[in-house]
Amino acid sequence: RTSREASSDENDIAGIRSSHPTKFAIPFNSKNKYQVHVHENSKNGQHVVLMKGAPERVLERCTHAVIDGKVVALTQGERTNIEKQQESLSSNGLRCLGFAELDLDPKVYNNNYKYSADDDHKYSPNFPIGDKEDDSKDKNGREQNPISRKGLVFIGIMALIDPPRPAVLGAVEKCKTAGIKVIMVTGDHPITAQAIAYKVGILWSKTRGDMEKDNVKFGRELSDLEFENPDDAEAIVVPGHTISVDMEESDWDFILNHRQIVFARTSPQQKLVIVENCQRQGHIVAVTGDGVNDSPAIKKADIGIAMGIMGSEVSKNAADMILLDDNFASIVKGVEEGRLIFDNLKKSIAYTIQSNIPEITPFLAFIIFAIPLPLTTFLILAIDLGTDMIPAISMAYERPEADIMKRPPRNSKARLVSNRTIQFSYGQIGMIQALAGFFTYMIVLNDYGYPPNILVNRGHSEVWGHQPMFCKFKGGHYVNLDGDINENLNPAIDSPTREYPFWFEGLDGEVHDCGYAYNSFAGDGKPSDFDFRDSASYTGQTRGKHTGTIESYEALTQNHYFEYIPWRGRSSSFWDNRYLNWNTNDSNGPGNLGEDVEMLPYFGGRPAGLWSLCEQTSDQSCEDQFCGEKGSAEIRGAQVPKMAINADPTRFDFADCSSQGEMTNSLYDQAKFCNGQGSETLTESGCANVNKYDIDSKVAFPNNPFQTFYCMGFDFENRDSCGRLTDEKESLPFCDADGNVCGTFDSRDAECKYMCEGYCYWPGSEAINPSKLDQMSTFVQFRSETPGDGNKYQQCLNIASSESAYEALKHAQGAYFVSIVIGQIAGLLVCKTRWLSIKSQGMKNSFMLFGIGTEILLVCWLAYFKPINIALGTRDIKLIHWFPAIPFAIFIFCFDETRKALMRATSKERTDPITRQTIREKGWIERNFAY
Repeated sequence: RTSREASSDENDIAGIRSSHPTKFAIPFNSKNKYQVHVHENSKNGQHVVLMKGAPERVLERCTHAVIDGKVVALTQGERTNIEKQQESLSSNGLRCLGFAELDLDPKVYNNNYKYSADDDHKYSPNFPIGDKEDDSKDKNGREQNPISRKGLVFIGIMALIDPPRPAVLGAVEKCKTAGIKVIMVTGDHPITAQAIAYKVGILWSKTRGDMEKDNVKFGRELSDLEFENPDDAEAIVVPGHTISVDMEESDWDFILNHRQIVFARTSPQQKLVIVENCQRQGHIVAVTGDGVNDSPAIKKADIGIAMGIMGSEVSKNAADMILLDDNFASIVKGVEEGRLIFDNLKKSIAYTIQSNIPEITPFLAFIIFAIPLPLTTFLILAIDLGTDMIPAISMAYERPEADIMKRPPRNSKARLVSNRTIQFSYGQIGMIQALAGFFTYMIVLNDYGYPPNILVNRGHSEVWGHQPMFCKFKGGHYVNLDGDINENLNPAIDSPTREYPFWFEGLDGEVHDCGYAYNSFAGDGKPSDFDFRDSASYTGQTRGKHTGTIESYEALTQNHYFEYIPWRGRSSSFWDNRYLNWNTNDSNGPGNLGEDVEMLPYFGGRPAGLWSLCEQTSDQSCEDQFCGEKGSAEIRGAQVPKMAINADPTRFDFADCSSQGEMTNSLYDQAKFCNGQGSETLTESGCANVNKYDIDSKVAFPNNPFQTFYCMGFDFENRDSCGRLTDEKESLPFCDADGNVCGTFDSRDAECKYMCEGYCYWPGSEAINPSKLDQMSTFVQFRSETPGDGNKYQQCLNIASSESAYEALKHAQGAYFVSIVIGQIAGLLVCKTRWLSIKSQGMKNSFMLFGIGTEILLVCWLAYFKPINIALGTRDIKLIHWFPAIPFAIFIFCFDETRKALMRATSKERTDPITRQTIREKGWIERNFAY
């Protein structure tokens, strides 16, 4: 209300406004800090100037005041009294508005008068607004309009209360504990701004200005004990008129280095400069505002925040973020959420990359030490794209740690993946997981008969599990399929036999050293009609693939390296008795044989038949009995005992190689191929020597244990399958028509003439198949051209040594895979927190619990569900082989809990009694091991 008459109804705002129409207006701006209207009183046509704005700005334009209803000259005493009243109101946190008026001369200022704020010649209004006299010109050469100098009549001050929202005080407190510096930048009067800042906690100690006032008020001198040094003040209130765009950086640093800062009566340009100087000091600056005046600062800030309800469109367009509820507390919640997101991203990354070390170290060990590959690429993909997926995602659902808003802000240059993250995930947790994997891998291989001391330089992927392994034994025994020990054979000097092929360590047995035979032959030609089931189709060629020869096998045997089939493999879940006499026509082949076998990998393993270098004849242009030398037969990762090259060829059991002084590790491209078929004994004496047939009136099976043999047999699954061979043909059992053993080849009556189940009946044994009475094992062609011919023999091969190693490795790889998953579960738990104990954090992340459960189920599915486990190269892992990794997982958990406990113990914390901010002095462990 003004001092002039009003509507009879003082509450009739609309009536008052309609009876006093606006004739002209100068809107409020941050420079002038006032608003001017010219209104007409419709009752008498009188025009009046009305001004409202900052009390100090309005008061300085007044020459008179309304006191007790009368217009009187404004004395200095009254002016001082008004200023004190304003300060008193402002100190209580009230926002004050000053009001002034002036009745205009109706003879001049009427409806015909054209009001203007400026024109081409004058830069001030053409009506009174109390401008101070100024004879200068503006940049356009315009002068001040003298009319605008006439003073106004001060009416009074209105005090408004705009209380801060209840949540603001708590939000500011959170900011202080989180190390976030809250600076108030406002257009309010400095005293009002200071009072509000104290209420919301932005200021909490005595300001520099108050210290200076108190020193003057109480007459304190610098030498007095009561003197308060303003330079020690932590709080400062900076009025806008004391700062400028061109102020020195040192002056800005002086202001901004205070812990508590309030800027009052600031202009948009000053707000922008404040933001720029905060950024210059290296701070990340967030600015919130709602008006057009705030837009430059919002735009300049690292994070501009506008009000969604009260904010102007300009401020919203300039902002990076809009607060839908116009609540400062929401900003603090956003800070907490941002810290949580950064924390959880860092935890998720730290968890995810842990498995890189146990995934890559197997390949490094395979390359450096040439051990059998502990983990395949398929299993790595199963970890990265399978078991790790849900647990890694579950980190996004992790609750914030209790101290998340007590930490100081992180360095703006900090990266999600820092050096210490790499150190934590790779150097600590990852290495422990890798140790767990290798320990489990070696435990499994050892349980299946392959101790760690024989693994180095045995791991070539084309050799381990594809070619027979030869070992030197110390002690132990040879045993048969039933576990019976042969006391007559000494494994240190005697070879295993067909009936006693397994080596059992007993109480003191030891595998001293192992190796492979030299792959000393490579036939460059390609078999024209290759059929892996029939060695007769090989035509002595291997398409350039290196393969073993009878000489390389004999060289090892001569030096007491014997074919190794571990009894532990025989007692394992993967063992199949048919490995000793595998039917190469079996479409359900093991790992290194099977249906549709490729030629190249087949010849790189242990193909049917044997090649002999000694038996190569001179009509193929051999200068001696070892011909066609073409380099070294050594293969990295397929170590051959060095003694093998010193073998004396003249001592070979099958031939006379006297023209060659000693064996070498050379590779040859010419060799005699012997496929083990009996027809070779009649026409090719060389192959008869290689096969070592026991030739008498009938043809028998070859005595060479490395050679392919041919069988006719009887069992319930395959009526003409391969079967067991006896060490002596005379002891081959015969059965009666009911399947009961009734004699042997050398000792039987006329009715004892039938095949017994599970045995091999070689060509010439004349045993009758009881299911096909017209089928007899007589010496006829080995492979009948007519399908289903009763005289069809099966090509059989002893693959027990290679297949036992192959399956043992698959189980070890599967167990390594399981160990990584167990380690990753422990890694997931330790990544739940970066500072606090998991006891403080709890296990309330249900999605993480779901992830752990699905991880275990997925491992079981990949390990035990066929055909998935076959495709991935895993096997039905024994339950006991899950356990070797568990102590390492427990160690990971205890190690990390200890690491975090030591960080908390050695990093001293103190709490500011006023701000409650936790200030932590990092200890050595935190500086070096916190990620």
